[in-house]
Amino acid sequence: MNILVQLSRILVGVLFIISGFIKANDTIGFSYKLEEYFEVFHMPFFAHYAVPLAMFICIFEIMVGVVLLVGTYARLNAWLLLLMIIFFTLLTGYSAITNKVTDCGCFGDAIKLKPFQSFIKDLVLLVFIGIIFIGHSFIKPIFNKTICHIGMFISLLVTTFFTIYTFMFLPKIDFLPYKVGNDIGKLMEIPEGAPRDEYEMIFIYEKGGQQLEFTAANLPADLDTYKFIDRKDKLIKEGYKPAIFDFKLYNDAGIDYTDSLLADKQNYKLILVQKSVFEGRKGIESQIAALADNWQKSGLTFWALSATAPEQVEDYRHEHQLAFPYYLMDATPIKSLVRSNPGLILLKGNTVIKKWSAYNLPSFETVKKYMN
Repeated sequence: MNILVQLSRILVGVLFIISGFIKANDTIGFSYKLEEYFEVFHMPFFAHYAVPLAMFICIFEIMVGVVLLVGTYARLNAWLLLLMIIFFTLLTGYSAITNKVTDCGCFGDAIKLKPFQSFIKDLVLLVFIGIIFIGHSFIKPIFNKTICHIGMFISLLVTTFFTIYTFMFLPKIDFLPYKVGNDIGKLMEIPEGAPRDEYEMIFIYEKGGQQLEFTAANLPADLDTYKFIDRKDKLIKEGYKPAIFDFKLYNDAGIDYTDSLLADKQNYKLILVQKSVFEGRKGIESQIAALADNWQKSGLTFWALSATAPEQVEDYRHEHQLAFPYYLMDATPIKSLVRSNPGLILLKGNTVIKKWSAYNLPSFETVKKYMN
């Protein structure tokens, strides 16, 4: 039993630390996942606290793993582990059944797990943690009490610093398709001959107060006795999906400007990404305005993207005297472009050269250094 407990302790401890650090590397991304769960469970109030809650969970998860490996507070830690894994197993089990949250976010964007895979992972962990819970008396501190406490305190400081740092200055490791070095245009391409999405036309008719769905091949013989309601396309086979498939931007009239942004494959482009003009860091609008002004005076194109409604963006522009237009983009790709609100991206052609967060926005002179 002792050997089984020690093996389980090492496996679970290491896994919790790795999982926690991957999420701590991108706390903004993890907060987006928490917001999905809050929406599914109709708890919009908690969405306002998604970021601090994400940071707390990351730090807590890492420290639970550290304490498990160190061997102190074995009984308390075993209870915490058991309660956590029961909660997460119920959560991923619900996702696996309903498919409402398609990725649990357990390992951030580094390892994508489907709901059923996440559920199986938690079931396996439940077994190992069950062994730890039953045999926690076999877990002893690996060093004396003082050294263990010093090690735990240092771990807490390092973990907290890392979590806050990545929140303020972007992930240290970017697992998203818009990372530095990637060509956005190339990642949007679909290879010639690649399978496409296959759809089937579904016709909705009503008869006797009941709505029925039919395909084109199985329409009823007495169709004239039915009332036509609607027609929709149903995805029956998913085709090739490029790494970037939802990068689309529009002006306030709904005209697609995606090709306009991607057409210039030679010059530098600076993109301001602002998921919401009402959220994020405030008081830096004058700095952004000055940077955009100098950039445009040098003959280069400055782009601004937001998921906020155009009329609200216009009010924001006039309030802060921003002399550049905003283009509308869906919130999902905006969240992936840069983990900051606002954030900046420097492109050479369509290749990402550098990203900046709201906490280290560059001057025009700084941007020019990266252009050279």
